[in-house]
Amino acid sequence: MAPWGLIGQAQVAVVSEETYNWSRPCEVHVVTLKAVDINVTVRGFVARVEASLTYHNATTNALELEFRMPVDEGAAVYKFEAVIDGRKISAKCMEKKKAEQIYKDAVQSGHTAVLAREDALTADVFHLALGNLPEGSQAELQLSMMMELKVKTDGAVSFTLPTVLNPRYCPLDISPSQHTESVAQTGNPETVIVSEAYTFGIKAKVRGGHIIARVTSHHDSLNVKLSDDSMSAEVTQDSGGFKPDHDWSMLIYYANPYKTHIIRESGERAGTGLMKDDLVMVNLHPEFPEESYSHRNEILFVVDRSGSMEGDCIQSACATLLLFLKSLPTGCYFNVISFGSTYSLLFPDGSQEYTEETLKKALELHGTIKADMGGTEILQPIKHVYSTPPKPGYARQIILLTDGQVFNVDQVKELVSCHAHETRVFAVGIGNGASTALVYGLARAGRGRAEMVYQQDKLQLKVMGLVRSMLQESAQDVKISFEVDPPGGIKLIPKNPPIIFGGQHLIMYVRVPTSTEVKNITVSGIVGCAEFKNCYNGSDIVTIHDEEKTLHRLAARAQINEWQIANEEDVAEDMITLSLATGVVCRWTALVGVDLDMKPVGHNPETTEFTSMVSRDLCLGASLNFELKKMRKKIYSSNKESPIRSRVIADTVDEVDTGKEAESEKEHYPVDYGKNLMAVVSLQKFDGSWTLEDVVKVTSLPHSLLAGATTYKNETSWATSVVLAFLEMKYSAEKDEWGLLANKARMFIARCGDDVEVLMEAARKVLAEN
Repeated sequence: MAPWGLIGQAQVAVVSEETYNWSRPCEVHVVTLKAVDINVTVRGFVARVEASLTYHNATTNALELEFRMPVDEGAAVYKFEAVIDGRKISAKCMEKKKAEQIYKDAVQSGHTAVLAREDALTADVFHLALGNLPEGSQAELQLSMMMELKVKTDGAVSFTLPTVLNPRYCPLDISPSQHTESVAQTGNPETVIVSEAYTFGIKAKVRGGHIIARVTSHHDSLNVKLSDDSMSAEVTQDSGGFKPDHDWSMLIYYANPYKTHIIRESGERAGTGLMKDDLVMVNLHPEFPEESYSHRNEILFVVDRSGSMEGDCIQSACATLLLFLKSLPTGCYFNVISFGSTYSLLFPDGSQEYTEETLKKALELHGTIKADMGGTEILQPIKHVYSTPPKPGYARQIILLTDGQVFNVDQVKELVSCHAHETRVFAVGIGNGASTALVYGLARAGRGRAEMVYQQDKLQLKVMGLVRSMLQESAQDVKISFEVDPPGGIKLIPKNPPIIFGGQHLIMYVRVPTSTEVKNITVSGIVGCAEFKNCYNGSDIVTIHDEEKTLHRLAARAQINEWQIANEEDVAEDMITLSLATGVVCRWTALVGVDLDMKPVGHNPETTEFTSMVSRDLCLGASLNFELKKMRKKIYSSNKESPIRSRVIADTVDEVDTGKEAESEKEHYPVDYGKNLMAVVSLQKFDGSWTLEDVVKVTSLPHSLLAGATTYKNETSWATSVVLAFLEMKYSAEKDEWGLLANKARMFIARCGDDVEVLMEAARKVLAEN
């Protein structure tokens, strides 16, 4: 697992005019990382991130550095600057090929230059280049971006800073031009581990008109200072420091996160296009009628069993699959597809009805799942699903469980988008470094929803929220209407209505002329046979003035993401126009800047074809007491014959010794769930019932006591009532996690002819007295 690119995944290799030359010997230099400083400002449901890295070139050569860094696929990257010995280079957004040519010419002529662009194959990896860092000089690289923050199933507003960049698997059918470009951006596979100390600081400010209940993290110890009125908070990493072996996260709990929140950001009067008008961000949680939940579903579990899933990831995938299987309603159809270099089906002849027998077969498979299927060929199993039509009268749903470590994201998204009218896609990204471009991108393309799951995270809660969304029928004829004065001039961004799920955080952007007053907003549509209509008062809109134009740039990123899956012709020109107007980088643009004031560093343009040097260091700081324990080669490409692609092999840190070896082993996601919520889940039968033998295991009460405690028509319905009462008493705080299981159980009791509430009351009494 390689640490965060921003920490300094710099690379040293010989560079030719067109691409990196793998046939020449590689000379490696170390560019010392001195400091990493991250500043985060959260305002309501948006965050602005400013990352600063300070490097020192202690060599006697001018060096060219290239860095890879992970970003959230929805982040709007808009600013890149470098400060070198007190001089600032500010990059400007322009068409990508033009920017690359400017950078290349500047470096060859001896000028210092900077370049930032999206990876050619995936939107969640950025490449930063600094050309001609003079000998003995210090460079501070500064990157700025904006991010949407959504309310999660447990009510937390989640902020995650990607800090892990895992190797990505590259299938054989990636086009050579695409792969060559990504390889060129990636640089030479040589790896240098730098053990010199550096500082790593993370600071966050929370603002934005919401009462803050608390700020916490699943992974990191934070110092949180709340203001007296609880309207703001200052957050820093504790004195133990941050260890860059996982994504840094922060959970913000507002007092009322589900309240509709509408913000209007003023535009730039001298701006062009989107930046000129005002921009309204609408945050709401639409409600659907109860009858919108359907049991007529064909559900296909697609489980990643590639080698990169080994360890915590595959164990998390198993726990997730178990929850899915136990939560399925009777009457649906399902199948389980495992994939790696190849794929296999639990039921080769197609989906089977959810019965006691088919569930038993699925649980047998669940007990044998390992990360033993090689590479990550995700495209083929998805193609197989689409090769057959959905079952008549059933809504087909794909549930993908993956760590997302693939490069062919666009290929898969395009395929999913083409079939979105007949099949929805839901995705669970597992583990640190999972590709947000794949996980969120597929859910968006497939008109579904996605969740990211990490070790020690609230796995069950996120999974059950996803299942609820999956069981909802698709919202049809969705309309977003506005009452404005004067009429007209309103534009939804993106132009197509967003995907709506009942009770889930919905974010919309609306372009509004500066002189227009928004009086009301209405969201309506049809779910199943029922209509839904949610109205919001325009008087609740809060107007802000933000010099960075955060909402404008996030709206631009949302439109760019929509275009990337829309398969529309001539969309590149529209993307470039929007990108240049807002400064938000897309696949067709880049940020480039040149220091023309500095004297050239002495390169000879006629002889520099192979003299530019790129330095790479993985920079695990000694100040964090990290030592290299062992190295393991991880292969990015499956093609071992291509002279370029077969060299895309990196030695990366597979394991880091923190002095706590035993702890790292015992903290794996538990396989034996013990007597906890997962134990109760695993005991439930396909029809939603539990037996008295199950109750004995769960409660430790004697069988004789339970059997004679009350009168009932069916012993199993009584046992099921006891388990439900037990869940209420012991796991009331986790009700969102077991709610669907309880619904199945109540339906079972009713089918047995027993009165659910009468048995539940008797069960509560038995548990309270014993």
